[in-house]
Amino acid sequence: MKKNFPLLLTTALVVCSLLRPVGSSAAIHKVDGPVLSEGQMQAADSTDSKGGKGGKSGKSKDSQNQTEYMKPDMESKDYNFYDRKKISTPLMPRYDLDSAVYQKGFKKKEEQQKAYLQNKYRYPARPKDQWELDLFGGSFVIQGDIKPDWTKGWGGGIGVRKAINYFFSIRGSYLYGWDKARELQPRFDVAHDGNLNGTLNNADYYHVNGPGTPVAEKTIFRNYRTMTHSLRVEGLVNLGNILFHRERNLVNVNLIAGVGAHMYRTQMDMLDKNGNPYDFSAAVADYNNLKANNTPQKDINKAISQDLDKILQGNYVVESKDPLKGGARIGHWNLAPDFNVGVGIDFHVSKWVTLGLEENFIFNNNSNLDGVNYQSDDLGGALAPHYDHYLASMLHVKIHLGKNRVEPLYWLNPMDFAYKKISDANPDKIANDILKDTDEDGVPDKLDKEPNTKKGCPVDVKGVVLDSDKDGIPDCDDKEPFSAPGYPIDANGVAQIPPSPCCDNDTSGLYGDNALAGGAGGKGGRRNRGAFDCSKVEMPGVYFDEDKYYIDPAYQSALHQVAEKLQMCPDVKMIVTGVDESSNNQKYNEQLAYNRATSVVDYLVEKYGISRDRFITKYQGGKKSNAAKTPAERKASRRVEFGYAADGEKGESNPPAPHPGLKAGSNK
Repeated sequence: MKKNFPLLLTTALVVCSLLRPVGSSAAIHKVDGPVLSEGQMQAADSTDSKGGKGGKSGKSKDSQNQTEYMKPDMESKDYNFYDRKKISTPLMPRYDLDSAVYQKGFKKKEEQQKAYLQNKYRYPARPKDQWELDLFGGSFVIQGDIKPDWTKGWGGGIGVRKAINYFFSIRGSYLYGWDKARELQPRFDVAHDGNLNGTLNNADYYHVNGPGTPVAEKTIFRNYRTMTHSLRVEGLVNLGNILFHRERNLVNVNLIAGVGAHMYRTQMDMLDKNGNPYDFSAAVADYNNLKANNTPQKDINKAISQDLDKILQGNYVVESKDPLKGGARIGHWNLAPDFNVGVGIDFHVSKWVTLGLEENFIFNNNSNLDGVNYQSDDLGGALAPHYDHYLASMLHVKIHLGKNRVEPLYWLNPMDFAYKKISDANPDKIANDILKDTDEDGVPDKLDKEPNTKKGCPVDVKGVVLDSDKDGIPDCDDKEPFSAPGYPIDANGVAQIPPSPCCDNDTSGLYGDNALAGGAGGKGGRRNRGAFDCSKVEMPGVYFDEDKYYIDPAYQSALHQVAEKLQMCPDVKMIVTGVDESSNNQKYNEQLAYNRATSVVDYLVEKYGISRDRFITKYQGGKKSNAAKTPAERKASRRVEFGYAADGEKGESNPPAPHPGLKAGSNK
């Protein structure tokens, strides 16, 4: 292929390697929101330690909100950001069609997005994506009758590109090109060329002694200098972004086709500065001698080039005027339509910048771009049988414009959204999401009003920490979770009841400073200053969920009543009996009943300071019997019941487990 194309490609790859480091993301500086190449993943890894969005801490604003968008993926157990990063990079940037972030501002899109979110339409609206500003420059030569000089031609321009969909985009561009070359072989073709036979100007190489003299045509060496201004509209088909087995690519191949028009001016250095034709006889003689001696063509070209350096003066004043097909003449310029085809490769180095390399062939229906219009005279002097065209090899720097937009669609993989929806519909994942309980309080996060409850604190059905006496101190931190209303409390939640002359000096243990309630004694625990008949006390029961011995917070008030009555009646001894008559075998039921009884006794001892020797702990595990019971009967069989011990009745307060090592039930 052409000599300069590999050089341009090598240059582009070197620049890409400098701008997009490879290896550990620790070496990459933070960018403004991740596109999720190595550098972009570093941005997504960033935390808010420098201040929130829009703050004044100096943190660069993430206009696409990438860090916040990727944060759930970083914390998720399913499809975790870091796990995906180990498997394949780069990762997709923000492409959140559910949020409707990038559909705002277009009424039709907003209506479609609303219908999609309401499950009335299956397809989300097309997101707003960035525009692309394209700056380019490189080699620009003419392929015609004169062999091009690859070191002389150059060009550059500017373009704007917009995605139509995920694989097709439109680009409008302006190109300026400049090229010159000279022929190193003699030609004998001026008889019909008005530009060089004296018909249109003073460059007469046909009449040796001037117009009207006998014909004695000269052999010449042709040359040209051409300037071009081109406007065009191109369609680009990209081949690298629709992927089925990875998240995205950072390299894209584009197929290019376009139409346009160009104005060009071709001039020839065929008159010296005095306005006289050049004398090429010395160069013609050298060429003939070298050919006769079978000199290698490379050496012939070098020798003729040196001869022409001595002859030509760089006086490009002879215009190439005719013929012109399918166009118009505007002063010294020719205006002609054209079309182009090409191929390009792009390297996406950041969210805002892409580097590319393109090769374009620009065709037109004229043969005078290089000033050569006719065939050699010995072939009849007919018009040249082929058309000239431009060959543009350009390095492109593409800048993406537009905030609050996704990247250009040709850099996004539309399959990512579809695959995400498929994975979200996985039944196991749905079940895990529904049942997820971050604070382990028994209320799923989906229903939990306080998803970060302190571990071990009882909560209500909405996951809110219980505060039974509404004193502002959660029950788990409250030394007296059922304080008497209307009294101030101390830092531990204990009500501060003022002394009463009638009862404060009582020594019975039922009133005054020696009375106990809520586990607090002394002046902080004065309660129930009337007479108290312990024989009339009725004890509540505590019920459990199936296969559980965890005490539901709903029964803590009942246990509080039990504790207060035990404290009011210091001579009473209580029988605590755990019961389970579920569908398990008898050994399992006995162990579960034992676990329930001991959990209740432990709670009363630890929470209220009641002596363990005031309890007789029993358990009762029946055989399988749930099959024939109603839901209410089954619940009644999962309980702990209280009873008064008879005078002199004895029993163990902390008996050994009936079946050591057998795990029965759960305490969560």
